[in-house]
Amino acid sequence: MLKNGDWIITQIDNYHVIGFIENISEVRNEVFITKVANYVDGVTQSIKPTPRLFTVDRVEKLNLTFEKEDWDCLIDLAIQTGDEEWFEQLAKRMLLDVQGKIKTRSTYSKPNSF
Repeated sequence: MLKNGDWIITQIDNYHVIGFIENISEVRNEVFITKVANYVDGVTQSIKPTPRLFTVDRVEKLNLTFEKEDWDCLIDLAIQTGDEEWFEQLAKRMLLDVQGKIKTRSTYSKPNSF
């Protein structure tokens, strides 16, 4: 299920677009994204952030996770800028990310037996 803030990839003609979801219109089945990069012939090209509109069926969620240091830096930045809402969003997403990593590790770990 897609949600605001998710990173996505979609194809346009012979290249891919990478961006993040700004808003979702379930009524119109559309996703408003901010496009931040093009992916052409195996090379990622950063671009000026640009708004785009796609139908939900054209975008695919990228399952990206951050390392602890990345989360720490972003949370510190939210604190420094005084953005309480962003801080709350980061803290919530960090906890979900950590829980997902723990769940994944426990799924693949084998019990020790002698």
